[in-house]
Amino acid sequence: MTLYGFSTDVRIRCAADYKSVFDGALFKVHQPHFLFLAKNSEQPKSRLGIVVAKKKVRRAHERNRVKRLARESFRLHQQQLDLLDIVVMPKMGIEAVPNAELQQQLQFAWQKLQRLAKKHKKIAPSPQK
Repeated sequence: MTLYGFSTDVRIRCAADYKSVFDGALFKVHQPHFLFLAKNSEQPKSRLGIVVAKKKVRRAHERNRVKRLARESFRLHQQQLDLLDIVVMPKMGIEAVPNAELQQQLQFAWQKLQRLAKKHKKIAPSPQK
């Protein structure tokens, strides 16, 4: 049985880890209302960080809705992802978009991110010892 939890070991929690993803992002996935930045992880599981600025999403309940949808989508797709550290950032105008459309955009973003990671693995094989 596969567990689909969202425990603390699959979260990016400290500022240094966020900075690491921002500075060393290998993959960028753009959707109409989201931007995903990702890099290969040194951790045993993929990790998710969500950055929702007040400047982009003014109301707190909308920021919480966006974070909740992103976490739930990651939780359901984390088994298919390679070992990545991922930061999700919403774009302006996201508060007017219904949940169903956001979920669809998130699903497309996970698929595209997985394709980019697999393509990168084929191009850059691990070094031989």
